[in-house]
Amino acid sequence: MSIQEPSAGGPRVLPGAAASDAATRRRAVPLSAVPDAGPDPAAVADQVRAATLRLVERFRPSSAAGLTATFEVRLAGHGDLTVMVADARCSVTAGPARDPDATLATDLGTWVALVDGRTDGVSAFLSGALQVSGDLALATRFETLFAPGPHNHRPQRSITTRTRGVTLDSLVAGSGPPVLLLHGLGASKVSFLPTVAALADRFEVHAIDLPGFGHSSKPFPAGRRYSMGWFADVVNGYLIENRLGAAHVVGNSMGGRIGLELALRHPHSVRSLAGLGSAVGFDHYRRIAPLLRHTQLQWLGVAPVRIPTSVIERVIRDLFHDPRILPEANHLAAADDVRRSLGDPGYRLALLACARTLGAERSRGSRSYWSRLAGLRPPSLWVFGDHDRLVSSQYAQRIQTALPRAVVDVWEDVGHVPQFEAPERVGATLTAWLTQADAPV
Repeated sequence: MSIQEPSAGGPRVLPGAAASDAATRRRAVPLSAVPDAGPDPAAVADQVRAATLRLVERFRPSSAAGLTATFEVRLAGHGDLTVMVADARCSVTAGPARDPDATLATDLGTWVALVDGRTDGVSAFLSGALQVSGDLALATRFETLFAPGPHNHRPQRSITTRTRGVTLDSLVAGSGPPVLLLHGLGASKVSFLPTVAALADRFEVHAIDLPGFGHSSKPFPAGRRYSMGWFADVVNGYLIENRLGAAHVVGNSMGGRIGLELALRHPHSVRSLAGLGSAVGFDHYRRIAPLLRHTQLQWLGVAPVRIPTSVIERVIRDLFHDPRILPEANHLAAADDVRRSLGDPGYRLALLACARTLGAERSRGSRSYWSRLAGLRPPSLWVFGDHDRLVSSQYAQRIQTALPRAVVDVWEDVGHVPQFEAPERVGATLTAWLTQADAPV
């Protein structure tokens, strides 16, 4: 199928789509009937063309600046589409992509609802109506490449921020007081998709790819890079560059540790701090901490590494108390994303450098984590899972002792990623917490 190009720099569409659009809209298959619309193949084909036309007409070249990517859209029972973005242009052709960077699989009804804005990609993914594979961080950007549909009440956008010598990629949704979401070790902004969806109705939510991960810069681990202080300074630079002022900060695992460092070093930049399975000063690493501090183990990341996908899947499942809470496709997509990331030496170096930093953290003495923790000024909320295999819930009592005014809670039947294992509870808890933190004193 050939491509029709209406104008230079504009969208490219399936042939016949523009000419038949009015007729197609009159003949469009009702959304409720789309999944069973087999009797009239022509009407279904017109439905695909009309939805595709509505999408590419809203392509925003400014949102795709510098992006070259191929997306494959698989419509169950109705064929595939290939969406290519390059040189600030968008083209769509019928048929599967040869080597897609990310693949989106859904039914036609969900696809039409996504195009028109009756649902969004995050909600469709979390419900299981949309399956994603390949580069998950890139897949989150797909929706931001197009102007919001007519029914979209919660538009998303992707922004790129240059600060402190690195470039940060972030997903932004909603409006209101700013909330910063900081992911954990080895993860990306994708790990906070449920929280983006839960908070975007009342807050302006920024889910960031930290340096070394996702689509942000991956500088060599030299000097202070990948220390918690360096991360905190970079995140503070993000707040300054985007003129966000003081923000609420929510961090999972290493992201919680970075949020704490941000609050200690730049207290005027943090309205409140919430940690979900936040990394702490791990006493059980105390004996090997001197070794970690005086060696450069991160440079092992230069060597290629091949880890079986089955091992990666097992590691991901161990983050949960009950991994069955998520669709199997989501676990497979996450494992595939990690496997792809491990092919990048910059990611491997960052991963090992951060692990070394956390393991070498001082847990005793005047400069230790626990001594400095008592100096935290912004209000804080700490949530631990009683089945967290990485950060023991036993640290909850120690946090409460160091911060008597903090809110500290241990959740039953929850592992290391409560934002995925208990998304509704996390959303409700954070909404109440952030609203209270914003209330006038």
